[in-house]
Amino acid sequence: MPDIDLNLLTALNALLTECSVTRAAKRVGLSTSAMSRTLTRLRQATGDLLLVQAGRHMVPTPYAIALAERVHETTINAHALLQPANQHLDLANLERNFVIRASEGFIDLTAAALLKEMQQTAPKIRLLFVNKADKDAQALRAGDIDLEIGVLGTDAPELKTRLLFSDRFVGVCRRGHPLLNAGVTPERYASFPHIVISRKNQLHGPVDAALGRLGIKRQISMCVPSYHSAIKVVAASDAIGLMPFTVMCWSDPASELVHFELPVNTPPIKVSAIWHPRLQADPVHRWLRETILAICRSEHERYTGPQA
Repeated sequence: MPDIDLNLLTALNALLTECSVTRAAKRVGLSTSAMSRTLTRLRQATGDLLLVQAGRHMVPTPYAIALAERVHETTINAHALLQPANQHLDLANLERNFVIRASEGFIDLTAAALLKEMQQTAPKIRLLFVNKADKDAQALRAGDIDLEIGVLGTDAPELKTRLLFSDRFVGVCRRGHPLLNAGVTPERYASFPHIVISRKNQLHGPVDAALGRLGIKRQISMCVPSYHSAIKVVAASDAIGLMPFTVMCWSDPASELVHFELPVNTPPIKVSAIWHPRLQADPVHRWLRETILAICRSEHERYTGPQA
């Protein structure tokens, strides 16, 4: 077999990421001239120019663009394979950032407990939460986020998942709401105005499908992007809300809201941790996953009892 120089792979990843010989050199700790020679070797090895001058900048060729994602993943995996299998994990002194894509509800419910655990165990690790605008797998594949929390919404076959807890939808209304006076039937439930929580103005969901099978349609009067907004509207009106049971359980106990079981059956909500396989064996990422799992299950069991 011909010798394979993995240093070329590391250099190629830096060049395609930075699109600059100078910045790529700094990224991997080489001189600019050494990186320039490495680019020449890479051009010879691949038969492609990879980066070409465009005015004062360099731009990737179509071949380089096609390679970029594979090169990035392969580089990370290669470095992981060539590290000791049993690394000593010094969490107390480890500095690292993790980008987590999660919903507003998850952040509200777990961030305080996560912070407490990190301060005790890994005070130099930072968790950077970003908005869950979508469920596209590309951010995980590209390494833009390290972990996603929520319902699996992609058919990307390579992603790893771990169930954190199962949830269910419940109805929410203000205390003293007339719906509660005579029993919550499908007809009475649908007869009041409803407020929907959706980041993309998706007005219909599982409860509408269940009502539809009974020939009933609810009146949707408003759509808001967050639980906080919905709670304020529901507390001050006769509107009916819909949210996961755990969100309601972990909300302010002095809230003017009450929850009730829906008069129709809806599928359970499977809340999972989702990550790319390149981080599967990363010991720090594994610690983070296990920490989040333990906190989620502890809080969930506090209100609902142990899961089967």
